[in-house]
Parts: sequence; C-alpha cells; structure tokens
Amino acid sequence: MTPFRFGPPQHQLYGIHHPALPGRAQRAGVLLCNPFGQEAVRTHRMFRVLADRLARAGVHVLRFDYHGTGDSSGDDTDGHLEVWRDDVLLAHQELHRRAMGATITWVGARLGATIAALAARQSPDLAEHLVLWEPVADGTAYLAAMVEHHRHALAMSFGVVPPVHQHVPSHEAMGFGMSDTLIAQFRQLSPASLAGLRARRATLIAPAHDRDIITFAEALRVQGTPVEQVAFAHGFDWASEEALNTALVPHEAVTLLAERVAPAAQP
Repeated sequence: MTPFRFGPPQHQLYGIHHPALPGRAQRAGVLLCNPFGQEAVRTHRMFRVLADRLARAGVHVLRFDYHGTGDSSGDDTDGHLEVWRDDVLLAHQELHRRAMGATITWVGARLGATIAALAARQSPDLAEHLVLWEPVADGTAYLAAMVEHHRHALAMSFGVVPPVHQHVPSHEAMGFGMSDTLIAQFRQLSPASLAGLRARRATLIAPAHDRDIITFAEALRVQGTPVEQVAFAHGFDWASEEALNTALVPHEAVTLLAERVAPAAQP
C-alpha cells in the first residue's frame, strides 16, 4: 500500500494506492467510494480486505477520503454531495495516472454508491463499470434512519434522548457533522433525482424487493445503461457503533464485490 495526498493545495485528499501484484496485472483499476459517517467506519476494514484481494488478482485499487472526511483536508461540515461528486472525478484521474491508463470500475457502498452515480452523471464516459451496493436513493428516509441511530446511541451511552420532533439533532449523526447544504441535498435525493445518470454499464446490489433500487434500475435502463441487478440480503448493520453480532468483514459481500469487478480475484 502507498498512502499519499493528491489534489490542489487548497483541497488535498488522502488516498491509499494498492498496486496490482507484479506479473498478474490486468490493466484494470478499481476506485472505492466510501459511505458517509458511521457507515464509512463500518466499511473501512471491508474495503481494505477487498482492495488487498483485488490487488493480488492484478487490479490497481485506490481508496480515498472525501474532502472534510477521514484524513483529507477540510472540516466535517465542509463537505457535501457536489464536493464529494467532484472528489470522485479527481480520484479517478489520480488512479488513471497511477494505473497507467487502466480501465477503471467504480465501487460504492450506500452513500458512496450514490456519490459515484452522481459523478457518473457528471462525466459518463470515465468509469467502465459502476458497482453500486445499496445506494441511498431516498434521502428523506436516510436522514430519518440516521436520526434514529443517533437517538439510540445517545440513549445507550449517556441516557439522553433528544425530542422525537428534532429531525437532525444538532446537525450531527453519531459524531459526524452535517451542514445545512448537505441536509438539504439529502432531502432532495430520490430515485427520480438519479434518473439522469448515464454510464457504460452498472451493477446494482440490494435486497430483491427494494422498491427504490428497482425504480433506480428502471431509470437507468430508460437512459440506455445496461444494468445488472443482483439480489443480496445480509445481516450487516451499516450504522452500528458496536458491530454486535454482525461481521465487520462479511465474507459473502467481499466475494460478491470482487467477483463483479475481477472474476479472477481469489480469497
């Protein structure tokens, strides 16, 4: 692994490059797009394992933090969907440079999948393939779920329960700040808002009867994007701080993602 910083001086992003194993290089690359907040914490280890597996299979992989998140520059309230969308495009160019012109797939989980979709709409010819795992397509429901998780965490840790009517407690979601701009963007997210997406091809991974994902897939097809829908149910708790009985690195999820990107990837 090679950690580094990239981007303009006023907007430095933190990235980690997993170079392809020498002798097995496939001239392929994968850009991993993080979820938001506690979900990013929960998927950090899984993305690390996935990146290692793909690199051993000959695929260049780049993990990175959006502006205002992780080890990148900016405060946690500086980032929002448009900034993060542009960060994906910036990270793509960096991986393209490091992977010497490899064909690149974008893999995103939860809000990371949504951000990848928004970036593809902005520049539809960059990514060869989008692999979107449970993208957030209903921003109002997503906000409500974060509020509930935040209330539960406060109750469990401090015995404090914010009022039910408080939609976004102190603009914070389990320790992660949210600006007014980001909250407004979440409220505007819907399958229809993603309907303008264009991509060369896409894979949507979600439970079989997720209506938002079904609607999203139909919208992609209307735009002429070849879409594969993969039904995948799991017990992974995206937002849990404690992990409880769910795996930090669910084997089935890592295998499924690796197979969709590089069928030669082995455990």
